[in-house]
Amino acid sequence: MFKTPALSHAVALVALSGAAVLGFVPPAWLPAGTGATTAIALATIALYATGLIPEAVTSLLFFFAAMLLAVAPPTVIFAGFSSTAFWIIFGGLIIGMGIRHTGLGAHIAALLLARLPSRYGLVIAATALTGLAFAFLMPGAMGRMVLLVPIAVAVADRLGFAAESNGRIALVLAAVFGTHVGSFAILPSNTPNVVWSGAMQSIHGIEIGYLEYLWWHFPVLGVMRSLLLVVLIVRLFPDALPTHDARSESPAAMDHQQRAMGFVLFAALALWVTDFLHGVGPAWIALAAAIVCLLQPQRLVPQRPFAALDIGPLLLVAGVLGLGAVLAHSGIGEAAFVQMLPHLPFEAGADAQNYAVVSLGGVALAVLTAMPGVPAIGVPLGETLSQATGWPLQSVLTILAASYSTYLLPYQAPPILVGAQLGQVPWGALTRFTLIFAGLSILLIFPLHYAWLAAIGLLAGG
Repeated sequence: MFKTPALSHAVALVALSGAAVLGFVPPAWLPAGTGATTAIALATIALYATGLIPEAVTSLLFFFAAMLLAVAPPTVIFAGFSSTAFWIIFGGLIIGMGIRHTGLGAHIAALLLARLPSRYGLVIAATALTGLAFAFLMPGAMGRMVLLVPIAVAVADRLGFAAESNGRIALVLAAVFGTHVGSFAILPSNTPNVVWSGAMQSIHGIEIGYLEYLWWHFPVLGVMRSLLLVVLIVRLFPDALPTHDARSESPAAMDHQQRAMGFVLFAALALWVTDFLHGVGPAWIALAAAIVCLLQPQRLVPQRPFAALDIGPLLLVAGVLGLGAVLAHSGIGEAAFVQMLPHLPFEAGADAQNYAVVSLGGVALAVLTAMPGVPAIGVPLGETLSQATGWPLQSVLTILAASYSTYLLPYQAPPILVGAQLGQVPWGALTRFTLIFAGLSILLIFPLHYAWLAAIGLLAGG
């Protein structure tokens, strides 16, 4: 994330010093016995953010410290290994291996390149738009990552972008963020939205319709933020399409291995899209597809697939998810939010100020709870927030979508983490991009979102 080793060392030193202080002298508002938990969390987040040591090693240090100090039960600390995100990235790594090994990715890339525009910025925009379109088709963000990222990597290969080149990173980020960012404006397309709508109905008896939610959020959180995404990717990762035009190369006919891999991929896609019918989660579909690939070595994957498998992404995801589980178990996030609530500058009639406080408060809360924790904690506090702002209950809780769709660091968003690891995006580039995109979203998108909600009459005084 940080551009110079000296700055990385300085930030890490400050954070680690703060963690040590919190461990020995925890503030009074922390839940009893969570000083060590807070210290470990702060130190782990600092090491992930600065990249001072390899991310997989940071995960191992987190496991070691959390178990040594017994900050949570082992089932919580190692929850990442039993999570669906861990298994979908495992399945995705095997599927991606099969796509590369059989040459199916190159074949698909050749077909796509014949239809993609000939300018670098337009290729990035088309990739992000494709990701957004899939958010309407597939409700599971994880499944979309497993499907889209290997294809984006194959397109980068076909265009001649080298490993860790700007063009390759940009294509992967466009696919990953393109399908994830816009999904927050589409009600059933990711977990935080489902948590929000479920809590609204179960706690407050308010049922939100698909088109109603889309009208509130898609024009700004969907369209405008996707435009910002494309502009930022092109500016931060400038590149040019190679002079050799890969579009002119007609792909050869698919061989037997490619057809077999294509059948596996098509079957997985069909099952992902129809999960509302059969109820099988995207992780287990990805795992089943991976098993099919592994049962046919030398045809769909290399002869020794596990020797070729990089376990670094798996350890990173397990550590990040374990950290989130420990934070949720400790109650630190909820305690911090409840502690701050009476001191927040709410004022009836000051609509813009109230929007800023609710949205930014949710962004801060997400650092300690990850994205699904914001609606899980915020929706039950709806009556309190409604009284403080003078807004109707539904109005104030609608703003939470801006909060839980804005994450400062990658660990807060497991789908982003999974997609970036599948696409081998360097951790520093991913962290830097995530933080800058979040900052610009707060500065540019939040005011537009407030203005839109006020214009359609959802906010009092609008």
